[in-house]
Amino acid sequence: MEDFNANVMDTDSFSPDPYVPKKKSFFWRPCGFWTDFFLVATFLSATLVYAGSILTGFITDVLPASKWLTAITGDEDAATFMIMYFGFFGIWILFMIAISVFRPNRPIWKAFLYNGHGNNIRSIFIGILIGFGMNGICILISWLLGDISLSFNEFNPKLFFMFLFCVLIQSGAEEIADRCYLYQKLRRRYRWPVIAIVLNALIFMAMHMGNTGVTTLGLLQIFEVGVLFSLFVYFYDSLWTAIWAHTAWNFTQSIVFGLPNSGIVSKYSVFKLDAASARNGLFYNVGFGVEGSLGACIIIGIVLVAVLILNICRHRGERMDHWEEMEKSTVRSPLHIWLPIVISVVLGALSYLIYPTAKAKWADLEQKTEETGDGSLSPS
Repeated sequence: MEDFNANVMDTDSFSPDPYVPKKKSFFWRPCGFWTDFFLVATFLSATLVYAGSILTGFITDVLPASKWLTAITGDEDAATFMIMYFGFFGIWILFMIAISVFRPNRPIWKAFLYNGHGNNIRSIFIGILIGFGMNGICILISWLLGDISLSFNEFNPKLFFMFLFCVLIQSGAEEIADRCYLYQKLRRRYRWPVIAIVLNALIFMAMHMGNTGVTTLGLLQIFEVGVLFSLFVYFYDSLWTAIWAHTAWNFTQSIVFGLPNSGIVSKYSVFKLDAASARNGLFYNVGFGVEGSLGACIIIGIVLVAVLILNICRHRGERMDHWEEMEKSTVRSPLHIWLPIVISVVLGALSYLIYPTAKAKWADLEQKTEETGDGSLSPS
């Protein structure tokens, strides 16, 4: 009887649990999907942004949004500029569809909605303080150094708060695409959090490469911001802090002080910049605003390092891994890793070969559209 019990209790006599991996992969997480690979996830994130802009265009064409905003604000120029910010709401809609319809994406809701510890009222005020503080310091120093001259324009409560809402839509959409959707997909695929932190910041930087007046320093600063905002998600599980810090930065620069925001100047602002007297300086770039300056890179770098040191000294790691439970109950063969890699390489090679032809065809299509003069293709 003793021998029988010994054999039964011997763990070697049991087959391993098929739902619990024996050994964790050093680099990959079994809960990841092939759509979470960097190139594929980046493509999906970019598609979310592009399709969101198309959806916005469709809705604003059907609904006379520009006329409504003009009627509400009484200023056609301000309403037109407001539409540029508000036009990002399509990304919000498609993001909610993407994480609701596709069941594996539903844990992303936990990173997006109120959670008490990270996404809460306190995080909103912290985000506003960080965004306003960083941008405000750069503007203040630029003003003290004489690089910019500001004069009071007007405080219109209606325009002020309507622009705040629209800037929140725009900044929030960028954070959703990068610090929520892309970050969480990369976090589900790769075991090292640094991959999700750095790669989504690189994509965030790439999204701004076509902006008016962009500079190398401007891109470096945008990359730093991407890393900083990713750290808010990593250490505090607070997407809301990132969204409101982003909103406060853009709103302070563009709507409060009337400076170029990534090269774009608002039609309404509380203060007005004397553009003729503006000059390049340590904290200001004439074409790109404070975002193109070395001083802004230094300020953001200081905040970034402070966040790292503060959390490292307190021995804090990742606040919340939303894929941990899924990882514990998932076991997959190595084929689910290497097959998507092969497919991605093949698709990348085909895209590289097809791109010149597709670009030429698109140019021909645009030329035919211009020749008709009414937006329709001329008959062949």
